[in-house]
Amino acid sequence: MKGLPSPGRKAAAVALVCAVAVISACIAVAVSLVVNKKSSQQVSAVQPGFYTGGDMLEYLLNLGSIDSKDGLLVTWYHAANKKSEMEAALKSDVMALESDVTIEGYNTPSETDKPIMAHPPDIYSDNTLQEWLEAVLRSSNKAIKLDFKNIKAVGPSLDILIEVSSRLNIDRPVWLNADILNGPNIPFNIAVNASLFLSRIQEKFPNCTISSGWTNLYLPFLPNNTYTREMVEEMHGLVGNLPQRITFPVRAVMARPAWPHLNWLLSQSKRYSVTLWQGETDPVTVEDLLFIRRNSRPEQIFYDLYDPVLSQFKDMALNSSGNSIFLNLIAGDSL
Repeated sequence: MKGLPSPGRKAAAVALVCAVAVISACIAVAVSLVVNKKSSQQVSAVQPGFYTGGDMLEYLLNLGSIDSKDGLLVTWYHAANKKSEMEAALKSDVMALESDVTIEGYNTPSETDKPIMAHPPDIYSDNTLQEWLEAVLRSSNKAIKLDFKNIKAVGPSLDILIEVSSRLNIDRPVWLNADILNGPNIPFNIAVNASLFLSRIQEKFPNCTISSGWTNLYLPFLPNNTYTREMVEEMHGLVGNLPQRITFPVRAVMARPAWPHLNWLLSQSKRYSVTLWQGETDPVTVEDLLFIRRNSRPEQIFYDLYDPVLSQFKDMALNSSGNSIFLNLIAGDSL
C-alpha cells in the first residue's frame, strides 16, 4: 500500500529505536556510577571509618588533615568543657578536643554519679559527658581526649561511652587520660588510682589509647625536680603488658632534663608516644623543643603547647628556611 513503510524499513526503524534506548540506558548507568563513586569518595573523605583504639596520626592522615605522620602537625583545643567552650571548639579547625571529666558535685553532699565536663575546682557544669559526646560525634570528625580528674568519674564515663557507641559510630581515636602516678615536686599522693583506672578500661572500653601520666608541680624561680628514671620505670611496669597504644603526658618545661629517661621509656615499645603539654605560664623554650625533636622520631612526640612558642617551634622545625638555625641551636647536643 502506498505511503506505508515496507516491513524491512519498519524493522530497521524499530531496531534503531531500541539501539538508541540501550545506549541511553548505558550512559545513564555510567553517569550514575561516576556520581555515586564521587559522592562515596566525598563522604569517605569527610568522615572515614576508623577504630577508636587506632593511631591518631593515621586517622588524621586518612582524613587529609595532615600530610605525614608527624605529631607536630596535630592541633589541640584545651578544656572544651562548658557548652560555649565546646561549641567554639567544634567551630574551630583544631583536630583533637581535650576535655575534663569529673562527677557532678564531687566530694559534696550533693554528689551524684553523673559525669560532667568541668575542670577542678569546678564541680558543676552545663554540659554532661553524654551531651558532649553526642555533639562532638554528630557535628565533627575531631579526635577525642577525655581527661579524668578522679577515679569516681571513670566507671560511669566508660558506661556512657559504651552506650553512646551502641547508637552512634565512634569512628575516630579516643584517648583516655589520667595522672596515675606521683611525679615531680608533689609531696603527697593525689594521683588517680592506677590499678582501678587501668582495670576499668580493660573491662569496659579497651578499644582506646591510654594516656597515663604523673602528677606534677612547677613553680617558676624555684628549684624544680624533673621526671626520674624510677618514675618512668614504674610507669612502664604498669602499662608495659597492656595491648593498647600508650601516650605519656609530660610537662614540656621539665622534658629536656628528663630526656634520657623519657627516651629510654619510648624505646621500650613501638606502642609508646609522649605528649608534651604546657602550663599557660610555663617558660618552655624553642631550643629545648628542638633538642627533643632532633632526638626522637616525628611520630613519637605530640606537642600540646601554647603560642607563641608553638608557632616559633613549628616554623623552625618544619620550614626549610629554619633548618640552618635549627642545626646551629642543637649543634653539640647529644643524649
